[in-house]
Amino acid sequence: MRIRNDFRLSLLLLAGDIFAINAGFLFTYWMRFHSGFFDVLYGVPHVSVYLKVLPVLTIVCVFIMRSKKLYSIKSRLSIVDEFFLVVWSYTLGVFIFMAATFFYREYSYSRSLLFMSWFVLPVFVGAWRFIMNRALFVLRSKSDGKRNLLLVGDGPMVDRLIGHIAGDPHWDYDIKGVVRVKSGKKDAKGVPGLGSIKDFARILKSEDIEEVIITEMEVSRDVMTDMIMECEKNMVEFRLIADLLGMMTSKVDMRTIDGIPLLGLKESPLAEGYNRFFKRTMDIAFSALGLIVLSPLFLIIAILVKTGSPGPVFYLQKRIGEDGSRFAMIKFRTMVNNAEKGVGRVWAKKDDPRRTRVGSFLRKCNLDELPQLINVLKGEMSLVGPRPERPHFVGRFKESIPRYMARHKIKSGMTGWAQVNGLRGNTSIEERTKYDIYYIENWSLGFDMKIIIMSFVALKNAY
Repeated sequence: MRIRNDFRLSLLLLAGDIFAINAGFLFTYWMRFHSGFFDVLYGVPHVSVYLKVLPVLTIVCVFIMRSKKLYSIKSRLSIVDEFFLVVWSYTLGVFIFMAATFFYREYSYSRSLLFMSWFVLPVFVGAWRFIMNRALFVLRSKSDGKRNLLLVGDGPMVDRLIGHIAGDPHWDYDIKGVVRVKSGKKDAKGVPGLGSIKDFARILKSEDIEEVIITEMEVSRDVMTDMIMECEKNMVEFRLIADLLGMMTSKVDMRTIDGIPLLGLKESPLAEGYNRFFKRTMDIAFSALGLIVLSPLFLIIAILVKTGSPGPVFYLQKRIGEDGSRFAMIKFRTMVNNAEKGVGRVWAKKDDPRRTRVGSFLRKCNLDELPQLINVLKGEMSLVGPRPERPHFVGRFKESIPRYMARHKIKSGMTGWAQVNGLRGNTSIEERTKYDIYYIENWSLGFDMKIIIMSFVALKNAY
């Protein structure tokens, strides 16, 4: 079964959403008027009053979800991305519905019920979507109808794509091979190298390719055009890996001096004072709450660290933050005391012999980073942002990595867009920088919340 194009699955998603919307709304009605948790001052309205308007709410929400392509089986969204789109759809849908009730004078609907439904409906629909995602995951893992994929490129992005796709049935691809741009016929992580760019047309036909992904940014425009035309001629989908550093040039600001156009990069949304205020407010609220709620866990970890090896509980390390300022970043100590003595300033690596037994566990679960909530509360860091680096490494990277210092336009973060995408530890600084700058250029509170949620499960390269 070709899962990606099966219209029946779209209908199943639609039917499930409609059921979840109605079930969630009726559950909200029961909770508001019959559960006993809330006071009912003006009598219990009959459920039929709300059943009359429920189809309207359902149609509005479904229409908004459709506009967000949430019924496209072909699209591939992570569970986190999909949930955020669901929340956004129901936020907009419920508020449109609430606004409409102000103009409907025949009956005064409970504003509290409508407000409660804003919390309940995304939970019901999100649960249904999660179950559906799990079912599709199982189906794809057992399906023989996979899409034949060809990768074109030379750099590390080819290896990353192979690693992501090969180990995740969520992507129903069968990677047939790699076409090299510069390095000739060379295999990549167990995937055969099928030839070079000049063999592209032949490979499309011989391998029955259905989709092409090109990762190489240095292919000439003429060659790229020929490849696209060849794909269209053979009814093959063509996709290009977006160079995050290059994507920023689309965010341009144009000014004129006496009619002469001047182009420059637009400033980050965080250049606006009110955006910084909202981000700082969230930092203070979450860090203060986190320090209070997690204080028992802090005590347990402190005891484990202290009894696990001699030395202090906390490890303070100088880092470079916003505008190049220096601050002491706080972590639970995970290595033997004076771990850099005789070794120098080096990155931690997998199976690092300097780690303690307790430290290995803390690093694997990201628990060693929790004391940075203190840095956040003090205003030295933010919950989300580019990870801060030591002065020694900043001095090296700013000379060799393009736009590396642009990371320091905002506060450093406990977690970041690069980290939740597996770019941490001994990974490419160039790639990290691209992800960090993308975050800065595209910041929003919703983006921050997405990264925070992803951080709970993003444990790749945590060592």
